[in-house]
Amino acid sequence: MSELSKTLGILGPFVRGLPLTAAIMTVALFLAGRYLRYATPMYDSMAKIKLADANEGAPSANLYKDFDVFANTNKILAEVELLKSNVLLTKALSDLDLAVTIYRVGKLRKADLYGQSPIRITAAFTDPTWYSQPFKLVIRRDSLTAITLPGGKTLNCELGRIMTFEGGSIFISRNEALLKERHHLAINDTYEFIVRTKESVVESVVSDLDVMAVDKDIPVLRISYRSSVPQKAADVVNGVAAAYIADGVNDRFRTADTTVDFLNKQLVDVKSRLTASEQAIEGYRNSKNIINIRQETETDLRQIADLQKQLSSVHMNVLAIDSLNRYVRRNPDFLRSAPNFEAFNDLLSTEIVKKMKQLQGDRRELLTRYTPEHEKVRLLDTQMNDLADYMKESINNTLTNLKIKHNDLGRTVREAEAQFIGLPTKEKTMTVLERNFSLDEQIYRFLHQKRTEADIARAATISFHRVITEGKVARTPISPNPTLIKVLAGFLSLLISIVLLYGVHFLKARVNNVENIQKTSETEVAGMVPSLANPAKSSAFFRQWALHMELKQWLVPGSVITISSFDKKEGKRTLATGLATALVNLGKTLLVVDADGTLTQFGEPDNPAYVNVPATDPQWQRPINWMPMLNEWKASYDVVLIKNAPITAEPAAVMLMASATLNLLVLDSRRTKQSRVLEADLLAQNLMLPMMRFVLNRAGYTPSLLSELSQTVRGLVVRRRASTPKQKEVYA
Repeated sequence: MSELSKTLGILGPFVRGLPLTAAIMTVALFLAGRYLRYATPMYDSMAKIKLADANEGAPSANLYKDFDVFANTNKILAEVELLKSNVLLTKALSDLDLAVTIYRVGKLRKADLYGQSPIRITAAFTDPTWYSQPFKLVIRRDSLTAITLPGGKTLNCELGRIMTFEGGSIFISRNEALLKERHHLAINDTYEFIVRTKESVVESVVSDLDVMAVDKDIPVLRISYRSSVPQKAADVVNGVAAAYIADGVNDRFRTADTTVDFLNKQLVDVKSRLTASEQAIEGYRNSKNIINIRQETETDLRQIADLQKQLSSVHMNVLAIDSLNRYVRRNPDFLRSAPNFEAFNDLLSTEIVKKMKQLQGDRRELLTRYTPEHEKVRLLDTQMNDLADYMKESINNTLTNLKIKHNDLGRTVREAEAQFIGLPTKEKTMTVLERNFSLDEQIYRFLHQKRTEADIARAATISFHRVITEGKVARTPISPNPTLIKVLAGFLSLLISIVLLYGVHFLKARVNNVENIQKTSETEVAGMVPSLANPAKSSAFFRQWALHMELKQWLVPGSVITISSFDKKEGKRTLATGLATALVNLGKTLLVVDADGTLTQFGEPDNPAYVNVPATDPQWQRPINWMPMLNEWKASYDVVLIKNAPITAEPAAVMLMASATLNLLVLDSRRTKQSRVLEADLLAQNLMLPMMRFVLNRAGYTPSLLSELSQTVRGLVVRRRASTPKQKEVYA
């Protein structure tokens, strides 16, 4: 419950100020409506351009992919800067009628007449200071004009005539084409026009032109422009997009044309170098008898290898035959032994050896029957010697032939190897010549290919950048946004009212609740008196409060209760009246002491005893006169209830508080300042006042500002009525 009370306490100023908040919000919404009615609406038009992608679409085809022959890939951010450049915007805006801006001037605003002006204005200035300056124009009777120059000078003329002045001339005529379409278009009115140079036109457009990429990875550019005329916004974005496409085509044509000229010159030079390389290779081949060095080298190497194999084979045969020849020469009777005939294994030699072996067998057989001197035996020996001599001579002749063949093969190998002398130099020279020829040929083919592509690009009059969204004439303005402005006006007015309410609340710094008292002072709060408009509730509250005071033994016989406050109208009279009635109902004998003479109702016989002791009376401002009287009252009554005078107004009020047994200091939640709490503590501490307790009057009372205002007005009326008779008497 305490947390809820704190929350409600925080919301108290807001609840009280709801009428003020409603009034401020009403005024804010009214002003927002007036603003929306007279504000100049702004329209937005947007166009989108898809940039050519070298990896997709037509630019990726073999026929077109090298259009931009020596250009880098287009970057999105670079294209954005190109679209915002002065050069491109100058081209784009040159076809639009933006040099002269004409306004129709009304009482509260002026309207741009782009494309809807009933007049046409042409100006030529020799003095550049006249540019970008507003000229006022008034047309009367469909023909009479009065132009007010920026300096204040007024010139009169008629439509259709040139008006000359110092620094320039102006020609104003009727827009017959528009007037034929719109017969009811008024021409007599007040106008204002501004003449701009090309540079100032571009500057005026750049401020409201926005060019950005849809996404850093998506090659799509968005062009948007804001203007008070929807047709102007659409024309500007479409003009910029068209100029960008046309500039791309023209730039490609210029690039391709320049490239073709450059390539033609380079092709002539490279062709001459290529011809010289061909002639150099031909002359060197003829001089060195070269057909194909690699094939010739491979053929010669294979031939040398074969000859070396033959030479090795012949050399081995020579060694074998030579060994056999020496063996045969050293052993005359070699047939009786077993020589190695591996190197001498032709058919004739084999037959001779077989014949000799056969004769040896026949001789051994004859020796079994005859003696060695026998004729048959000697005949066989003669045959065998003949075969042996033939064999020796054959071996010798074979050895001679093999040596001749070996020498011939050695000479042939040396001659073949001699051809490789100087071969690295030939190969090096041929490699250099062929390399130069290959480079020249590659350059020539590359340049020829690029010239063909450049010719295609020069002949192409299309752009691969496409306008995928054209700027359209907007139907609804983007600003001002009625919903946003009204919501913002309501929110800001609510915020301002809250800040105002709480600012006033904290600046006033009143004692609003018990928590504010307790966080500043340690003095106990004896009670919280609510706002008691109902007499029955008031009587019940004070009876309960008096009973609590009885239970706390604050009402013993001889008690003196002082009800004090710092200022007037903080509730002392209400508390004194209610508490006095409640004490009488408890059966207490009561004396009401009135220190400021406001409790006049207690002077009647039916009420408790009443004494009026004005605090301003000098005889009661000294304790020597006051204390005997008070002691007498204490002896005669159970309770002496003193309604004190304001502490800040009457110094004697402190003396009455010092003589009491219970001091009730009234703090009004709507009137008493927070600083009074600390002052009360210092007062009680310095003067050692007996048992001081705070009483919060009108606790939880949060009246609305309207009710407080009405009460203030009624109070002023009452005081004025009360003072009027006195003034009449004085005047009488």
